[in-house]
Amino acid sequence: MPRLATTAIALLVVIGLSSPVISQSRTKSIKQDVQQAQKVRKEIAVTFDELPFAEAFVSGDHRAIVHTVIDVLQKHHVRAVGFAVGSKVAGAQDLLGEWLNAGHGLGNLSYSHHDIGDLSIEQFITDIRKGADELQPMLDGFGQQKRYFRYPFLHYGSNMKTREEVGRFLSAYTIVVAHVSVVVEDYVFNLGLEKLGRKADSVAYGKLRAEYIAHVMSRVAEVEKSSQKLLQRQCRQILQLRMNRLNGAFLDDILSALEGNGYKFVTLDAALADPVYQKAEAYYGNRGTGYLDMIADSDPDLLPAEESK
Repeated sequence: MPRLATTAIALLVVIGLSSPVISQSRTKSIKQDVQQAQKVRKEIAVTFDELPFAEAFVSGDHRAIVHTVIDVLQKHHVRAVGFAVGSKVAGAQDLLGEWLNAGHGLGNLSYSHHDIGDLSIEQFITDIRKGADELQPMLDGFGQQKRYFRYPFLHYGSNMKTREEVGRFLSAYTIVVAHVSVVVEDYVFNLGLEKLGRKADSVAYGKLRAEYIAHVMSRVAEVEKSSQKLLQRQCRQILQLRMNRLNGAFLDDILSALEGNGYKFVTLDAALADPVYQKAEAYYGNRGTGYLDMIADSDPDLLPAEESK
């Protein structure tokens, strides 16, 4: 039973023992609080960027790390979606095939993984198309019908024209944009892990592990607060991780921490079905951020009239 519900029941017992008479209305109110606490559902989808493996300063056994991630996802009954860099697909088809064969999905992170701000609109659309072409035979072979795209670095474009033209292209090809709500700085912690070397000191390793778990859970808590403020409810979250050594080492801990915090794992499709991801936004900042923050930081003058109220 959730902690809030347990607390409410304990409070009811204490009141009952200390007071000979409890009004029916007060009893009903406490029971309603308990029921409300039990109704709060916390759901999260898990996604990975930069498949088959994120760039790193220190080389590693990429295959072993991907295998570890697949095993951990299976342990926690998670069906994830990974976003591949098109230029790396040809050299990793066997590994990506194992990912698909394990029941996970693949999406497109463009061919070159270049920032949308570094390319013209035409170049960026071409980059999306090339990335999709690299994945197409594999997705067809494994029967994946849905086509996903995630903007590199979560940069959606700095002006309305770019947004509209790229959006039209994606819509024309029925490509689903995979938004993110929980953005973590795992690349920073991965660099810290690399600095520890291949045979890390156990104390330093444990400290890094604890700090990373705390970082992820603090980001989750921040988005929960944003969701409550923006929507007056908890939305389905979408967690963005990178396929790197750090998450190969600590993914089990992260998923366990989420479960301990009351989260149930859902698919990306289920998470994207939450109405919040259909809300209009007008965020044109340079900082890659989660979708709820994009909504909150939108320019109200550029939002549709019904959204700006």
